[in-house]
Amino acid sequence: MMAFLERKDMPRSMLGIPGLNLWNILVANTVWAWLSCRRNQGLTWDFPIALKRAFLAYVFVIIWSFSRFFIDPTDYYDEGRFSIIIGYLINPLKFLLPSLIIYDGCRDRKQMTFGLAAILLTYFILGILTIKCMGLSNFSGEELKDRAVRVIERDTGYHRVDMSMILAGASWGIVAASVLAPTFRIRAALWGSAGIVFIGQALTGGRGGYVTWILLGITLSLLRWRKLILIAPIALLMIPIVAPGVRDRMLEGFAKQENNVVTDTNMNEVTAGRNRAWTVATEKIMLSPVLGYGRNAMTRTGASSYLFSEFREVFGHPHNAFLELLLDNGILGLLLVLPLFFKIVTRCASLFRDRDDLLVQAVGGAALSLALALVFAGLSALSLYPRESVVGMWAIIGLAMRAWVEREAIGGRGRIMESEDEPERASNVSQLQPVAVEV
Repeated sequence: MMAFLERKDMPRSMLGIPGLNLWNILVANTVWAWLSCRRNQGLTWDFPIALKRAFLAYVFVIIWSFSRFFIDPTDYYDEGRFSIIIGYLINPLKFLLPSLIIYDGCRDRKQMTFGLAAILLTYFILGILTIKCMGLSNFSGEELKDRAVRVIERDTGYHRVDMSMILAGASWGIVAASVLAPTFRIRAALWGSAGIVFIGQALTGGRGGYVTWILLGITLSLLRWRKLILIAPIALLMIPIVAPGVRDRMLEGFAKQENNVVTDTNMNEVTAGRNRAWTVATEKIMLSPVLGYGRNAMTRTGASSYLFSEFREVFGHPHNAFLELLLDNGILGLLLVLPLFFKIVTRCASLFRDRDDLLVQAVGGAALSLALALVFAGLSALSLYPRESVVGMWAIIGLAMRAWVEREAIGGRGRIMESEDEPERASNVSQLQPVAVEV
């Protein structure tokens, strides 16, 4: 449902009740079923202590940042406090729930495999939707950007910058999961699916997403896929053939020569005006470096209003996830949040390098791809707060953390989640042996 949740034709309310929509109903039903099952099965909460503390610190920053916003919206924010509660408290916490449910619920290999497939299928559908709404025409760089701005959010519901980031991570995530394919044909189909998602990502026109995709490929190659370093240049050479406008879009604003005239690099074009937002956000951060201003500080401090009045550009956030965190919560908030992402990335990288279990390797690689996509793309846009666009990322992180716990339980060697099957097989053997003797 996350592939279609943000489309304009999806109902936002039912029976005139705000918040009563299909996704919220599904979440409520799933949470109820989850709590009932874990009580009936006697499941214990086995979240690692260090990870639990980092996660609780992250949740604390979300609530602390919201509280400061709720207490003092300032004159620059013109919506009511009810919208603040829904948009900045309930929704962020709600978008973390699938991660917890998947972590606690995927207690065997079959559930983990289905969970991985469902998450990656969501991103594959988003890639198909992006290609469908953009088309494969011979766009120039400017035409590609203009069309992406007009149609991607309208037809998919996700902002093109968010779409570029999540598809960059998803294409590599599908490649990582292809090790589970039992036959060459299925593996080739998964690689083809990754290629389709990659084409969708290229059509978003998001240069930050392009850089993110390249950085992800380099990182994964250095960690495990050394041979990919030799193949990657071929993929890069194919980009102008599949989508010629991508090359123009990547080089937009950089120095070039036309008709014997050399133009200077225009940083405003290269960064799409983000350099202005970064400068203003940094100035505001320096005025309150330790604690920041609370959530949505770019608007509430008047920075967005200033940028619009001076440059006629709308910046509702600093277009840098780390600057946003500093602006909202100061150095203290940044220090509380970064350990969680550090632990996630390092543990997923460890899973990705596992040589004893292909399922662990696939889950770790897919989770690492999506988590690093947020980190890399966060340097030019996005947010570290939970949003609709990162629900799948948090879900697959929950899956990876389950794989980590199960692998630690067996000492880091062998296949995970095999111990529960052993007693059953032993029981079946003991039941069959007397029959064999009688025969």
